[in-house]
Amino acid sequence: MTDAKYVLCRWKKRLWPAKVLARPEASTKNKRKKEFFLNVEIISLDKKIRVKSTRVKILKKFHIEDIASSLGERP
Repeated sequence: MTDAKYVLCRWKKRLWPAKVLARPEASTKNKRKKEFFLNVEIISLDKKIRVKSTRVKILKKFHIEDIASSLGERP
């Protein structure tokens, strides 16, 4: 997860493709869960946010293909 340049992050009840801006910061509260935060920029909105690692997935080729195909289906 720490090497990913692009991720899918959950924000406002949706998954958004985002570019990772800053590498993880360790959480001091939950050392067992190994939670950390990522600073990301949501690509389509140019919005910068901070998200928990538990709310992020690495963006893979099939995710991009799914997003592209869903855009083509809209009327």
